[in-house]
Amino acid sequence: MELKNMLCYETARLFFGPLFSWHYRVKGEGMENVPEEGGALIVCNHRSLLDPAMLMWEVDRFINFAAASYSFKIPGSAQLYSMMGAFPISISGGEGAEKGLKRALELLRAGELVAIFPEGVESFVNPDRVRKIHEFKTGFVRLAWEARVPVIPAAVAALEERKLPRIPGFLVEPFFPHDKAGEGIAFITYRHVRVRIGKPLSLEELYDREPTKLEIDRISGKIRRIVEKLYNGEDLDRFVFGDEPFDLLRDRV
Repeated sequence: MELKNMLCYETARLFFGPLFSWHYRVKGEGMENVPEEGGALIVCNHRSLLDPAMLMWEVDRFINFAAASYSFKIPGSAQLYSMMGAFPISISGGEGAEKGLKRALELLRAGELVAIFPEGVESFVNPDRVRKIHEFKTGFVRLAWEARVPVIPAAVAALEERKLPRIPGFLVEPFFPHDKAGEGIAFITYRHVRVRIGKPLSLEELYDREPTKLEIDRISGKIRRIVEKLYNGEDLDRFVFGDEPFDLLRDRV
């Protein structure tokens, strides 16, 4: 992290954090599961633009957020994200995604805390879908493996959600690389929020060998199901407060 980013980040937490937490009625669970030092990758669901802020207010360590690269094309948003130390990652794959993952890898190897949202923007274009958490892109598994850091599952869940007025497609398409961008986007806001942080998940058994695509897919699927349980408030004794480590390769979710 750079000093200017840390100063902006901590200033925002100090002056806006208490008001923000009061307004949205935020309650954190499992914050002690975030290690006090060393690299770690937070993997979280993503239903609202508020999700990074929710993590930011509740987790005491500086978090380097991976933000969708389109955000850096929007005036105001680009400056805010850059000030807070966020870095762009393409949601469409390709060179932009590789560049973002490379930056995340550098930060993790330097002992930083990085947060990524593997759903991408699917919840923004499908906010009414019954299943609240969409499929995860699997690149985060290889990222944690290459950096040799634990994965920390997290979920932001709200007792109340409200859709904001839909932004028309013609305003969205220039910035938003999605096949449904022409239909517009309806962002979601929250009240009575729960931020749940799960126990760190280790990939240590894979460190000395190349994981197969099948293993990566299975691990990504398990972590997604754990995040879904955190979102629904299920099995918290096992994934948030329990003492027994979860074996990603062998244990069933």
